Amino acid sequence: MTPDQIAALTAMSAFMSNVGTWPLGSIAIAITFGPWVAMGFISRSIEKRHEAAVKMYEDNVKLVVNYEKFAAGMQDILVLNTQTMTQVKERVDSNLFCPMMRKDQRVERQG
Repeated sequence: MTPDQIAALTAMSAFMSNVGTWPLGSIAIAITFGPWVAMGFISRSIEKRHEAAVKMYEDNVKLVVNYEKFAAGMQDILVLNTQTMTQVKERVDSNLFCPMMRKDQRVERQG
């Protein structure tokens, strides 16, 4: 070994004897378990986002079911409106002229 390497090793050993092994041990623990802890936090956030997406889809299903009920009710209303408007059209078509004009046979009816 070169004298520079020996001096570096001596300095590191002196530093380790003054400081102790706790900083190195905590660095080793952080390197070993740090990724596991980080992945735990990331996994939890992904799980929350997934739960929110599942709730959104469940709410969409409820919305579709309620819309189907609403649409069924609207179908009945539309049928009734169509029948009523057909009756109104027939009455208007049959009553195009005033009563005096209806008695006159010369008036042609359109329709």
